[in-house]
Amino acid sequence: MAVAPVPVRAAWELAPERMQRAVAGVEALRDEGIYLAPVRHHSPACALAVEALLDEVRPAVVLIEGPEEYGRLLPALLDPRTRPPVAVLSLGTDGKGAGFYPLAEFSPEWVALRTADRLGAQVAFVDRSWAAREEAAAPGASDAPDAPDAPGEDEDDAFARTLQSERNLAHSRTVAAIAERLGCRDHDEVWDHLFEARTREQLTDWRELFDDVFAWATLARLDYEEEVLDADGSLAREALMSARVAEHRARVEGPVVVVTGAFHTLALVEALTGAPEGEAVVGRRPAGGYGDPAAADAWLIRYDHERLDGLRGYGAGMPSPGYYERLWAAHRDPAGPSALSTALLVDVAAAATTRGAQVSFAEVASAAEQARRLADLRERPWPGRTDLLDALTSCFVKDDGGLDLGLGRPLGQAVAEVFGGRALGEVPPGLASPPLVQRAREQAEALRLVVTDSTPRRTRLDARRTPRHRERRAFLALMDFVGSGFAHQVSGPDHVSGRGLGLLVEEWEYAWTPLVEASLVELSHQGATLEAVAVHRLHRLEHELATTGRSALGVARLVAQAVVLGLTDHLDRLVALLRATLDVDPSLESVVGGLHRLVDLWDARVELGLDEHATELLDLVDHGLATAAYLVPGLGKVDADAEPAAVGTLVSLRDLLREAHRAGDRPRVPDGGARALADAPGTGGAPGRSARGVEPVRRELDRLREDRGTAPGVRGALVGLAAVDDALDDDVLVAEVRAQLSPGADPVAAVRFLGGLLRVAPDLLLHTPELFDAVHAGLRDLDEAAFLAVLPDLRRAFTWLKPAETHRLAQQVAERTGTRAERIDVHLAATEQDLEAGLALERELAAMLDRDGLGAWGGGTRHAHAGSTGPAADRTLDDQADHDLQENYS
Repeated sequence: MAVAPVPVRAAWELAPERMQRAVAGVEALRDEGIYLAPVRHHSPACALAVEALLDEVRPAVVLIEGPEEYGRLLPALLDPRTRPPVAVLSLGTDGKGAGFYPLAEFSPEWVALRTADRLGAQVAFVDRSWAAREEAAAPGASDAPDAPDAPGEDEDDAFARTLQSERNLAHSRTVAAIAERLGCRDHDEVWDHLFEARTREQLTDWRELFDDVFAWATLARLDYEEEVLDADGSLAREALMSARVAEHRARVEGPVVVVTGAFHTLALVEALTGAPEGEAVVGRRPAGGYGDPAAADAWLIRYDHERLDGLRGYGAGMPSPGYYERLWAAHRDPAGPSALSTALLVDVAAAATTRGAQVSFAEVASAAEQARRLADLRERPWPGRTDLLDALTSCFVKDDGGLDLGLGRPLGQAVAEVFGGRALGEVPPGLASPPLVQRAREQAEALRLVVTDSTPRRTRLDARRTPRHRERRAFLALMDFVGSGFAHQVSGPDHVSGRGLGLLVEEWEYAWTPLVEASLVELSHQGATLEAVAVHRLHRLEHELATTGRSALGVARLVAQAVVLGLTDHLDRLVALLRATLDVDPSLESVVGGLHRLVDLWDARVELGLDEHATELLDLVDHGLATAAYLVPGLGKVDADAEPAAVGTLVSLRDLLREAHRAGDRPRVPDGGARALADAPGTGGAPGRSARGVEPVRRELDRLREDRGTAPGVRGALVGLAAVDDALDDDVLVAEVRAQLSPGADPVAAVRFLGGLLRVAPDLLLHTPELFDAVHAGLRDLDEAAFLAVLPDLRRAFTWLKPAETHRLAQQVAERTGTRAERIDVHLAATEQDLEAGLALERELAAMLDRDGLGAWGGGTRHAHAGSTGPAADRTLDDQADHDLQENYS
């Protein structure tokens, strides 16, 4: 059973001698009018004690741990319209290395700010500037054990760079020992047990609470050597803080209250009282003093509970801000926190039910009773956070998923919503945020996008038929392009990548989170509007492509990006760059991909506002097709490893030729209305124009197909495409295949040819009986060594058949060989290694039978020599399908 929390003051005589001297120093400082308030960040208990302290001593000045440059944001912080959660954002000198100083309604620092303002006291921040702390984090500094200001091992997200880190407390050996002694799981539960589980009357006794918090943090501090505290920057920060406290004490008449993280309080006491141990701090002060407070840019942005939640990745302060915000409110309610547990459980049940879970009233009642009994067992006055979570796990969870927060876990998501919270703060417009943030938010609101909280939402847009949706799509695309993190496209037509262009409706997911505001602040130096920032990035990408890219596809995507963003004023310059790139791009794949993007833009020209650029787009396609015609012969010279990519380029080129021919032949509607295309000639539109570059490319492809020196896989693909397009008769097709598979032909080249043909037109094998016979005969006549040599490529060639086509092939093979289709059309789990082992066993068995005079029995073996007789001796397509192919596509 856990030990009930008792005042630490009763055990002072057991404390280390250094700690006892520090306690006397705290009392001496109070006598001098300096009141130290050691707090834990985002603790309702400490917030109540800070408020009680300020109301009692009515200080002349309140000093708060936080970078000195935040002083210029005091008007915005103290503005009545500012509503937490909010955060002060600092940026490094290079625009990176963001630091966040979050404030919740129940944060002691926030309560200190507002209470000091109510009492008419001065307020100042007294910590090192963010820039100085970043400079101190030189290589090696962040490697110090438990460095409080260094990102954690997995903290790649900018929000983990908190200025209120508590890693030293979390990793303290003493705190861990206290947790074990009290039966608590971690330092958060220890804190709740010792401090949050106190009545309002106990918490407003600020002397006792701060004495206890000081003892808790001092014991943790004594775990760390001076070298560690120097490496992580703690001593340098404390040198400045203690100096500023002394300066204010000498300057003002009246009490001075100092609100800092409890981990720093011991150092401040020893530095301010002249204790020998304080020399480690005082000795780091510059000889000439610190001078005026640092000046640097900082911005006040909206924050949210999700980024504040320790369980969801925040690096400092209390977890579950939604819970503690309600605990803070309960302390200020006459009913107190006792009634809070049932309300929380009911809310979790309701939130889980709306997500599809089934939680009964009986389960809620059972969880409430269990939470109460757990609190009694642990000697707490009411159920705390861990008591409630334990009761939820016991009574609500029906599988092994626990309170997992992942998708499809309705209970975990409900707990995250209720305990984690979803609140998003408010910052008065124009006070402390750059224009870009405010304008972006106003644009979002004008387009009826929800930016009042950080909950992810989805919006469906029909941009082809609804002009208002085009405006919304352009804004979402702008926010995505500049890297704000506000929105990303989930589905639907993507004109930049060329995916989903046949779909009508596109879907976007968006959420206005603190990260969005932080990103926009960081982008503010590039422009005051989203369009200006987008143009800045467009120029940068354009320069990169112009100097290093030589990629027609890359430039074409940039053209499409500018169109989607609504930046059509920049098209002339980008089109000129694309024209120049098409002349020098050595990659046919890149050229074809870029031309596809242009044709796609032409198809969507009305939707994208490109109707007046239609002729220019098709002229550019013709220009690119001339380059393609020049590059086509290179496909015939590729080696075996490059053949798959070359065949893929051929297929894409064939599709491009069709699209370009269609675009050139379709008439234009002269009024530029919603119907900009006519489906066929004679609809009353303006005459069309043929794509002049198509025929030269076709001629080069014909030459490549007729050239016997063309790479086999490429030539097979060309033959297949010609057959599908009715440019090659069936008898010519069959003759080509027979020639490739004839006795004496190179079997490796033959299978490469077959692979290219099957990739572009696999159904020819099913619908052309003569072709089936030719392939059947060619595979049957291969000797065993040749068959095994080409087997991997042969397997790969047949994988281009779809499952339904595989089934039909199995039926045809069965009919031809007199076997049953179900023997062929089966799933096999054998690997190539299994096949090799089986063949080796088969050969060994045949040799044993011959040795024992039973060679005649071997007539039924799979791979008998070509001279054997009997149906089982034929290596038919049945062997190929049955042995090797079906597992790939049945």
